[in-house]
Amino acid sequence: MSLEMSEGRSLMGTPAFYRSSGKVSPVSLVVAALVLVPLAIVLGMVYSAAVVYLPFIKLRGLVTFFTGLLLGGIAGKLCYNLKYRNRPLAFLTIFGFIFLAYYTSWAVHPALVIGRGKLGDEFVNALVNGFDPLLIYGWMQDIFDNGIWGMGGGNALAGWAVVGVWLLEAGFIFIGGMMTGLRTYGNRPFCEPCNRWNDETEDLAVLPVSRTDPAWNQIQNGNFDALRKLQIDENRNNSYVELRLADCPSCDESDYLSAIGITLTVDNGELKKKESAIFRHLSVSREQRDEIVAFAQAMAEAVEEMNHAAAEDFQSADGEANEGTDENPSERPVDPPS
Repeated sequence: MSLEMSEGRSLMGTPAFYRSSGKVSPVSLVVAALVLVPLAIVLGMVYSAAVVYLPFIKLRGLVTFFTGLLLGGIAGKLCYNLKYRNRPLAFLTIFGFIFLAYYTSWAVHPALVIGRGKLGDEFVNALVNGFDPLLIYGWMQDIFDNGIWGMGGGNALAGWAVVGVWLLEAGFIFIGGMMTGLRTYGNRPFCEPCNRWNDETEDLAVLPVSRTDPAWNQIQNGNFDALRKLQIDENRNNSYVELRLADCPSCDESDYLSAIGITLTVDNGELKKKESAIFRHLSVSREQRDEIVAFAQAMAEAVEEMNHAAAEDFQSADGEANEGTDENPSERPVDPPS
């Protein structure tokens, strides 16, 4: 794959989207293994000990949830710092780290349960031998048949009920961990000549337009003058479009534009942003980038003036309404002070 294509610029000069080069340095793979393998073993042992020794079921559940987030965040951040330009390999690295930690938690679990507080040779041997998958399977079978702990002071869970708990635990750890890891790793473009990730500027411009405006099709095809054809959506309901710029501060060969549709919702009193990409990381020249930045500034000023005018109209209408209902404000009754 050519450098130009991997960075998102086609050889013919037509608009193109960023495509990762897929490169991962062998040194990065070695460093990832040296860091993540022992760390996964340590964190797996700590998590297993927390599950065994914590007295409250709800507290164990919280530990399980946050363990998944922690594992994913660590692996995703390391992939980013080691400059993985291969998302599938980043996915496998994050998954492998979480899997090894979870496997370790099962491997040391019988030693922690049976040998609580015992640090002799037998306890150490149980920890080491516990990594045998056949022993793990045997331990799980024993719990399935005989149970090991109860919920709310009841009888020990066994059979398919305990399998349900295991599946719930694994779901928290793997699903939460993978989502956090990939989000931490991110999807920024990478500048190969400068060997660094691009800086991404969010909220470059907030456009009060619809994400379905026909002008977006022209913009994706490289006609950036079509930005001026975007129509203000008067009927928008808590929705708008953000323009974002990802550029390399060290050179002018790696600039990309994204347009993201934003919908604001309120969930349990909390304001949330739902993103829906119109397009991501469309390659632009430095001249085009400067024009887009100038357009964003002009649009921001126009939106501010529009909002100011709307506020004045509202105040004027409110004043006329008050004047119509009470022609002599001086004669309005005044509530007594409380």
